[in-house]
This record gives sequence, C-alpha cells and structure tokens, in this order.
Amino acid sequence: MTERAASILIVDDEDMVLSSLRGLFMLQTSYQVLEADDPREALEDLSRTRVDLVISDFLMPQMNGIEFLKEVKKVQPETIRVLLTGYADKENAIKAINDVGLYHYLEKPWDNEALLSIVRNGLKEKSLRKMLSEKVKELDSLTTRHEALERELEMAARVQKSMLPLSLPELDGYRFANLYQPSAEIGGDFFDLAEVSGGLVLLVSDVIGHGVQAALSTMLLKGVFREAVSLNDEPVALLDDMNRRLHAVLPTGMYAAAAAFVIRAGSEEIRFANAGLPYPFVLRKSGRLDEIVLSGPPLGLFASDVIPFESRTIVASSGDVLLVGSDGIGSIDDGSGALFEDQELRSVLAALAGHDGETVIRETMKRALAFGKQRPLPDDVNLVAVTRSGS
Repeated sequence: MTERAASILIVDDEDMVLSSLRGLFMLQTSYQVLEADDPREALEDLSRTRVDLVISDFLMPQMNGIEFLKEVKKVQPETIRVLLTGYADKENAIKAINDVGLYHYLEKPWDNEALLSIVRNGLKEKSLRKMLSEKVKELDSLTTRHEALERELEMAARVQKSMLPLSLPELDGYRFANLYQPSAEIGGDFFDLAEVSGGLVLLVSDVIGHGVQAALSTMLLKGVFREAVSLNDEPVALLDDMNRRLHAVLPTGMYAAAAAFVIRAGSEEIRFANAGLPYPFVLRKSGRLDEIVLSGPPLGLFASDVIPFESRTIVASSGDVLLVGSDGIGSIDDGSGALFEDQELRSVLAALAGHDGETVIRETMKRALAFGKQRPLPDDVNLVAVTRSGS
C-alpha cells in the first residue's frame, strides 16, 4: 500500500486538533485525508466510503472514541483503528486494545513523529493482512487443480526460502551456522537476523501446523519482526510488540513459538526472551552442557500482558556454542514411539561440547536421522548455532 493510495479519516470535535492533524499529513505524506467533528456523521460517511485508517479522539460529546471505534469495526472491520486519549483515559484505552481491536493509542499532546510512525506501520500491517488473505483464498481455490497446486507449492517454497537470510552475517566475537530442512515442500519454521545498533537480533520461530497456512504465516511473521525490531531491540519489548501485532492479525487458532536473542559485537552477554520455543542449550568449551530454562507464551495466542515475557542473560566464553531450534529435531522417533529429545539429544550435545557450531549442527542432525532410521522427517527442522569466538 503506497502513501498515495492510502486514505485516513480523522474524527475529533475540536477544530484545532483537526487543523493540526490535517496540516501534519498534508505536509509529511500523500495520504488522502478525510475529517469529521461528529462521530455519528463519520459513521454515515463510512457506510459509503472505505478508508484504510481511522484516528479518533476519546472524549467527544456525541459518543466517546471507544464506542465510535466499536461501530467502525462493525462497518469496516479491516480498517486500522487508532485512538487519541488523555493521560486520565489511558486505562480505558488499554482495555480497548482487545474490545475494539485497537491498533494503537497515543496520549495527548502527541508527538508528530510518533504519530506518523504509528500510521505508516498500521498501513503496512493492513497491506500484509490483505496480501495474506488474498493468497490464502487463491491457494484454497487451487485444491481441485492438483497440477496447478503443485506448481504453486513449488513457487511458495522458493518464496519461503528467499525469506531466510541469504548468508549469515559476521559479528565481532561471534560466528553463526544454521540448518533449515522442512518436512514437506513448505514449512512453518523460520529464522531471521536483523541488524541493530552495535549488534544483531536473532529470531527463531515455529508456526503451528504445516502446509500453506503455516508457510504464509511465516511471511507475515517476517514482516512483523522487521517492523517491531526497528522500534525495539530488547528481547522482552520486541516479543511484546510482535505478540500484540500477531494476536490482532493471525487467524483463530494460529500462533508461533519463538525466541529472540540480542547479541552485541564484542560482548560476552547474550540477552534472550522465550515465547514457547524449546529451551536453548549452551555447549561449554569446558565440556559442560547447560540447558537455559525459560518459558513464555507463544506469539499471537494471548492478548498483550496476559502472561508477561521474561528475559535471561547468557554469558558466553570463547569456544562456547549457543544452540537454538524448533522442536522438529527432538520429535524424530525411532518407530516405536521413543523420541530423540527424550532418549539421546542431551547426551549427543554433551559429547559435542567443545566443537564449533557447524560441527554441532551437522553431527546432531546425523545422530537424529540415525535414531529415526533415516525415515522422512515428521516435522520441520530448524537449528541455529552461535559460536563465541575470540578471547
């Protein structure tokens, strides 16, 4: 969605606010700006004219902003909804996030740059929702056309592969290695690395399920991650932001397990927060195996703040390897129901302590496939190893 194509509606009973916002958007954007000083008249307009985003004041004599945005949700459910509120109404605004499907709220007096950023991000998110919905409908319509579906799946696999990092970055004091092997043409596992000030943020995730819907959800996940990491480079804040966005847009019953790691150049500390992914391991050069126990709710399953995320700090010495991945490798079974995670995973990793990340991934996968008697993978395998180098 380009700025030129986007339309926004501003609803406020104060002429000064309408004038200020109108001037801001006229100077800084190419949006089509509509405005109303009466929420009832605005609802009549919305019954005839579609808009991409609505900005509403909270305190208005005809009806308050939450009541108005509830009606907007009924008339145009796909429209992004933003609330302007005073500090005293902050608690009501927070409650409205779930009741109204509120995208964001901003306290008065607002910061122009913050408001512009919220609007731009909201419009991008709306575009992602539309693309996801259209692609799902398109692929669903191909279920009766087997050959065409196969071609689509092959294309989707190429697109999904292109979303993964083309090459692993270099960072002072660290080396990265990875293995990504879907169990079918397309999968629901994903990882990405984003540059932040002084380092990188690593995201490893596993969308529930398999097939087209899970794969398309990873596309949405990448967009949400890239938007969120541009605003938050601490793991808890990042997962909070991603959870809020995904809870608003993922289909009912869909969610993503994930873990976020913040790695600074030259630092021995790695900060991370977990959102339902299996606990990561640290293979110490000394030969010790540490399992970093930290739980957290999957992304998109619950509304914000229902179960808070927590963070941990891993101290990595030279030669230590951080290994993080989805549950795919642990779910490999031996044919009798015994799982690799329960029977051999930890002993295999303990024996590999002291080796670099590339070796750890290669040998762990080799042992897991042997445990499973070389049968097809039951789930996607996604492993990322971070080796601490230097002194």
